[in-house]
Amino acid sequence: MNKIISIFLYIRSCLTFVLIGPILLLVLFVYPAATYSLIRPFCKLMIYMFGCKINIQGKFPPNQHFVIMANHSSFLDVFAVPCALKGKYSAIAAAKNFKIPIFSIFLKKLKTISIDRSNKHQAIGGINQAEKVLQSGYHIVILPEGTRTTNGKLGKLKKGGFHLAKNTSANILPIITRGLFNIKPKNRWTLKPGLISINIGEPIYTQGKTIDDLIHETENIFLNNI
Repeated sequence: MNKIISIFLYIRSCLTFVLIGPILLLVLFVYPAATYSLIRPFCKLMIYMFGCKINIQGKFPPNQHFVIMANHSSFLDVFAVPCALKGKYSAIAAAKNFKIPIFSIFLKKLKTISIDRSNKHQAIGGINQAEKVLQSGYHIVILPEGTRTTNGKLGKLKKGGFHLAKNTSANILPIITRGLFNIKPKNRWTLKPGLISINIGEPIYTQGKTIDDLIHETENIFLNNI
């Protein structure tokens, strides 16, 4: 039965994305100012189409631009995390995501920075590009583990996002998701619809701290809340 339900949810979600996605993109090209006021409801719709609900805890701090760090539990992170964001945001994403039809256009529309972790020179260039986007008034979302967990536990945090925060004097805002690994982990194709809890943590101030300090502090927040 779970396989049948999963197939139905995949079909329903794909149809929603393919049918509504191009219409949404057309609206965004005609009226760019509506980008973020429309992207968030669209992400919430996609979560609903996958049979899930979202509960957001905590308050997004106003009047600051953050390096936003979230744990990476599922491919559904891409729809869940934006539901908790405020203001303009971009992200750092793996280069392979830019090969997905329609989705890649959304990424470019959001000024998403492509990172190829197998190419050190390109990855450094991506971080430099992200610094410019952040300084222009955007939050930058990054999943510091770099890849989805395969066991539900927090993976090792990569240093790139922490260098981004230090180089721009931006603070880090941790966003912790729970429930996504049980709903759709990397190593299982079926879905188990359920509740996605999103906790907006307190900002992590970067001034006067080393990269290792920031990694340790961020890691502890994730471990204490996942």
